Amino acid sequence: MQIMINRAFEFLASAAVVVLLLVLTGCATCKPGVAGPVRQYTIEISLDESLKSSSVVVDLVGANPSTFPRLEAYDMGKYWKGDDAMRQDADKVVFNFVSGQALTKSLVATDAQWTKWKSHGVTHVLVLADLPGGQTSRPGNQDARRQILSLHQCNWPDKTKTLKVLVQRSGIVVQTPVRAP
Repeated sequence: MQIMINRAFEFLASAAVVVLLLVLTGCATCKPGVAGPVRQYTIEISLDESLKSSSVVVDLVGANPSTFPRLEAYDMGKYWKGDDAMRQDADKVVFNFVSGQALTKSLVATDAQWTKWKSHGVTHVLVLADLPGGQTSRPGNQDARRQILSLHQCNWPDKTKTLKVLVQRSGIVVQTPVRAP
């Protein structure tokens, strides 16, 4: 009788472990419509060859849920003018690409800026570029000078560590493919 009780207990304990593992594994996977947890990525910004003799400024601006709508809709023409308050107050990293210097710069995932952004609840990074030529201001990614990078891990393929962005004369292009639906 004692042997049967011990075996029943062992079976129930094993079953509980299996169920727990299945539940934990299911929670870690990305599901359609779920953004998933926020991650830190290396963000690599490259200038197109056509801009190598130009000076281009690129801001990486961290946005949390309360600042995101304002930054997404903000007039890029105003943002890049002189002493714009929005640009001055933005929680940002600035990359100055100068003619004749490196065409690629990165904000690595271990940079101290990520700690600051995390403490402010940043969920998106806006890549903003002061591009030459006349541009028309539009909201969100419709403006050629703005691309929005979600930091939610389910937006990117598994094992993505670097988000690659190309700044061209015609606008900003995110080169890292998004997760297939």
